[in-house]
Amino acid sequence: MPKIVKILELEVDEKELESLLLKNPDVIEEDLRILGRQVQTDTGPLDLLATDCDKTLTVIELKNRIDDSQLDQGLRYYDWVRTHVGWIAQAYPNKVDIKQEPRLILIAPAFSENLKRIAKYVAYSIPLELLEYHVIELPSKEMGIICPWVEIGTIPEPAILPTKEGHLEYIENERVRKLCTDCLARLEDMGVEIRPKKHFWFSMFYAERQFMTLGCKRKFFVCYILKKDLSSWTERIRISKKTEWEKLFKEEIQPTYKTLSSGK
Repeated sequence: MPKIVKILELEVDEKELESLLLKNPDVIEEDLRILGRQVQTDTGPLDLLATDCDKTLTVIELKNRIDDSQLDQGLRYYDWVRTHVGWIAQAYPNKVDIKQEPRLILIAPAFSENLKRIAKYVAYSIPLELLEYHVIELPSKEMGIICPWVEIGTIPEPAILPTKEGHLEYIENERVRKLCTDCLARLEDMGVEIRPKKHFWFSMFYAERQFMTLGCKRKFFVCYILKKDLSSWTERIRISKKTEWEKLFKEEIQPTYKTLSSGK
């Protein structure tokens, strides 16, 4: 069984962190090359300016604590680099590919959920990565540093609110779609409240009571009606013709509607 050794995690200030990464850029990314440290920009000194294995300019912003302003600060440096990419390429001949979109890397001991929430939207527009560093001391008293990559997450799909129009569009048969549209309009004229639900369904309310559901299908629509004694529901009733709807309206919908109107 291999011997287990005790490893201590150390706290360092930003200058010490910068020096460690300057000497060991491969812990950030293999074949990363540092072009400069504390590079002067019109918005302050940029911690580390580097290129990756594809000669892509890479802005590296460091913090030795959780700091939500780190992303804003890094973006300001990123903007300066992107604006001056031609000048930077001239200052470092044959080391920068000006055709590549610059990258932004934030390095800190940890990141707040708030920063990560914002970062996933920023990462949609520019190449952005978050790395958490850990400085360790080995039993030999040597120092080491690791920088694991942090999952930012993806932008959630916007919730699509169900609509009457969207549900009706799901019906491919134009004749059936028009029939369903007319049926809903008839119910609304009776004072029925129609609420679109998920998966192309409607719930119908009258006198503060749900008494009907209607589901849109590609070639027909289906209904469930609360029976007139208000104790149970009909089985699934399929509608694709006006005669079928008129029969349903007369035998099921109208009697229940009258019961609800009477307040029983």
